[in-house]
Amino acid sequence: MSMTALPYDPHHYYTVDEFAALPEDTSAHYELQDGVVIMSPKPAKEHMFVSFKLAGQIDRQLPRDLCVLGEIDVDLQLATPVVRAPDLLIARTSVFGQRGLATASDLLLAVEVISPSSVRTDTVTKPVDYADAGIPHYWVIDPNPPVTATVYHLVDGVYEESQRAAGQFAVSEPCALTIDLDALLPPS
Repeated sequence: MSMTALPYDPHHYYTVDEFAALPEDTSAHYELQDGVVIMSPKPAKEHMFVSFKLAGQIDRQLPRDLCVLGEIDVDLQLATPVVRAPDLLIARTSVFGQRGLATASDLLLAVEVISPSSVRTDTVTKPVDYADAGIPHYWVIDPNPPVTATVYHLVDGVYEESQRAAGQFAVSEPCALTIDLDALLPPS
């Protein structure tokens, strides 16, 4: 049995710049947590379906100065090197004129779609990281039927839950959005 070499050194403490310079590897999903490269499996097709459908709903409602993007690396600019790739994010369109990674200050909203392997990370670790980075809004989408959304907003450096929804929900920030959660279910 042959083993493929990892695209990174698991014993190395990476800076954000070193992480950004690593070669792309489409066989897995990589993030940087406190200087350590964390690898997780690529999302399953059901996860990607939910992300794609949600991105479409968001995109149709955004004002011209905002955009929805998926799985781009974001330097959270914390005291230790942390790079996350939210499943979706809303940013100002000015993010396209910048070189290098997006930064936390570019984001108005980070969205994570829970996968079986990411429940704790999406509900415990990432909310702390995103709040510490000052990202004003955070959504957690649970795609297990019925699809639910937990919506958080940043208050004094900590996320507070503003709503938990099934079926449909609406928010006024970072802009007016109405999301049909039932439309995110993959066809059976």
